[in-house]
Amino acid sequence: MKIGISKIFMIILLLAFITPLFACSEIDEPDDDIIIPDKPDEPVNPDKPVEQDKPVIPEDGYEFVVSLVYNKKTYIPKDEINVIWRDEYSQYKAKIGEDGFARIKLDGEFNVYLDKTPDDYTYNPNIYVVDNENSVIQIELLKISKISKGSGTDIWKSYEMSTTGTYRAKIAKGKTVFYEYRPEKSGVYIIESLVNIYEDTLNPKVDIYEGTFAYKNFYETKDDGGEYLKGGFTKNFRWVVSLSDQRIGNVYSFGIHVDSKTNIYPAYVDFRIIYVEDFYETDIVSKFIEAKEHEIAKAPEFDKLEYRFVNSDGGTGSYYNGVTNGTGLLDGENYKYNPDTKLWHVYDKATNTFGPILCAYITAPCAYYEESLNNIESHGNKNLTVSNSTENYKQFIEISYASVCNSDGVCYVTDELMIFLQKFSVSQRLFKDGNGFVETTGVYAVEEDQWLFACGYYEKISD
Repeated sequence: MKIGISKIFMIILLLAFITPLFACSEIDEPDDDIIIPDKPDEPVNPDKPVEQDKPVIPEDGYEFVVSLVYNKKTYIPKDEINVIWRDEYSQYKAKIGEDGFARIKLDGEFNVYLDKTPDDYTYNPNIYVVDNENSVIQIELLKISKISKGSGTDIWKSYEMSTTGTYRAKIAKGKTVFYEYRPEKSGVYIIESLVNIYEDTLNPKVDIYEGTFAYKNFYETKDDGGEYLKGGFTKNFRWVVSLSDQRIGNVYSFGIHVDSKTNIYPAYVDFRIIYVEDFYETDIVSKFIEAKEHEIAKAPEFDKLEYRFVNSDGGTGSYYNGVTNGTGLLDGENYKYNPDTKLWHVYDKATNTFGPILCAYITAPCAYYEESLNNIESHGNKNLTVSNSTENYKQFIEISYASVCNSDGVCYVTDELMIFLQKFSVSQRLFKDGNGFVETTGVYAVEEDQWLFACGYYEKISD
C-alpha cells in the first residue's frame, strides 16, 4: 500500500515528539554503572577518632593577620603603623593597610606588638601571642585619659584621679611624676605599667605612699610584679590594692619614675588602673596581703636531684613522692631561717650549718593536701582568706607565688610564705588535737611547726 508524502511527514513529526518522552522517563531508572555501597557490617564508633592527614604547611607559610580595635570597632589609623611579629630569633614587619589589616606569611609562634600607636592611644604590648592555628588577632587600643587636677611635681601636688583608666606619664631625667587615686567604690584594684618588654629600653618604677590626702608616708618602691623577660632590662610594675567600704574616701598616692637604657628623656610610661573584683566584707575587714619576697623564692629546675618532704626524724623517714611513714611529729628544729639568703633551710643543730633550701608546693598538691594551693579556691570558697577572715592571700598565692614555681610545682620558702602556710594550716584545721586532716595520715605537729605540711627539699639521688 502506498503512503502519501504528507502521511510520511506526519509520522516523522510524531516520532520526534514521542522519543524525548521516553528519554525523560529513563532518568528515574537506576544506572547499571552506578555502584551502591553495601551497608557497613559494624556501626561507626563515635569514640574512635577519625584518622586525618597531617596538615600541609604552605611553602610560603600561613597567613597571619592583625587589626586594631577600639570600642569593639575596627580602628583604621591615619598614619603609618607597622605590626611586629617576633620570635626568639627573628622579627618580621608588615604595615596596617587602608582596609585596617596587616598581613604576612609566617610559620611558628610569635609575640605581636606595634612599632607605634595612634596619638592619644596606647595598648598592652606584652600580651599578644599567635601561632599557626591562632594566627588572626585584634589588638585592643586604650584611650589615654586626661587629668585636669594637680601638677604632679611632688607628693602634695599630685595629679588627682577618681576613675579607672589608662594614663601616660611624661618623665624627665631624674624626676618623679606623682599621682593620687581616689576610688569611688570598694573593690580590688590593680595599678600596672604597660612598657614594651621587647623594646627593652625603659624600666619603670613606682614609689608607694600610705595614708590619706592629709598624711602621706613613703612605704616602698616597686619595680616588679608585671610583665618582663628573663634577663631583660624592662620590668613592669604591678601593684594590687584593696579598698573596703569603710575606707571609701582614702587615697592611693604614688610616684612614677623610670630608668632609660638609652638615656633618652623625657621618657613616656603608660600605665593603667583597673577594677578587678568586688571586695566583700561583713563586720570583719579582710586585709589584702601583697607578696613582697616572691622573686627570691623562684625555684630552678633540678637535675639528678630527688624531692623529699620534711620528716620527723631528721632525714631518715620516707616523706617524699607523696608517701608518709606515719612516724609522728613534724620537727621544726630541723629547719631554720637563713638571714643571708632570706630563705628557710634544712638545719643541722649539731654543726650549726645550713643545708638545702626548703621548698613548698604551690602549683601541685603536696603529700598531705590533695589540691594545689593556687587552685584551692576554684570551688568558690574563701580558703585563702585566713586569720579569722581578716587577711586575704588570694593574689599572694594565685599570682605572685604561683609565678615563681618550677615544673615540680614548688618554690623556695621565704619568711612571708612560711607565715602564710602557718595561718593556712590553722584556718583549715589540718592539725586539730588528733582530728585534723593531716593527722589522719599519722603525721602530727605542734602549733608552731604545722606550716611544714607543704614543705620539702631537694637532695642528691642516692647511688
